[in-house]
Amino acid sequence: MKNILLTLVVFVFFSFQNTYAETVKVMLEPFPPLITEDGNGLSVDFLREIEKLSDLKFEIVIVNYARAKNELKTGNVDLIGHTPYEMEVPEFYTYAQELNWSINSPADVYSLDAAKISEDNFKTLKRIGTPKGNEGFFSDIFGIPVGQFVGGNSVESLVKMLESGRIDALLFERASVMNTLQLQGVHGIYYRGVLDIPIGFAVPKNAKGDQLKAKLESLFKQVDQDKVYEPGNKYWSLPDEGEI
Repeated sequence: MKNILLTLVVFVFFSFQNTYAETVKVMLEPFPPLITEDGNGLSVDFLREIEKLSDLKFEIVIVNYARAKNELKTGNVDLIGHTPYEMEVPEFYTYAQELNWSINSPADVYSLDAAKISEDNFKTLKRIGTPKGNEGFFSDIFGIPVGQFVGGNSVESLVKMLESGRIDALLFERASVMNTLQLQGVHGIYYRGVLDIPIGFAVPKNAKGDQLKAKLESLFKQVDQDKVYEPGNKYWSLPDEGEI
């Protein structure tokens, strides 16, 4: 009888928690292995750990970065990621604010021809692929005209474009590109590190965003992020240039 009562109490407790959980609408850019197309990955695991500690429920949708930023701007979403922490274009900060949290991640330029991605040459390339929504950021950082960028819907599609010669180079975060190259069995690609990017999350720049920002920043401190993101170190700790 005691076991039955205990079971009922536990059931009622968790039912009560779920009923009154605060739903946070989240849009995440594919960023394997941190964020995968099917809604999994290390950063999703991190958010699920936050759910265990709080009354929050993350409703996650995977979209390209351009759409995530637009939906945040129009007020249709509460949280987006990953953002280049404190490095986005100025217009972004008119409607968004980033959480005081980030993980450091190198960005590389990739090509079938090592000479194309030398420090002197890569900025002159006319077809530099990067996931949609990242063109403005990389344009500002490197002083490359936006017209030289080719936006792709995903890292996977950009890798295929690189293999087929439809772009001269691919510019994006290391773990996501190398993980994709590994999964697709692609070899003979050269890379060179060009930038260290702290990546994080952003919320709207309004009263609701202020409250969510404060709540999440407090919760993030309670999760062992080094443990969650440890699998990414096999990519982040690689030499700054080489051949895949």
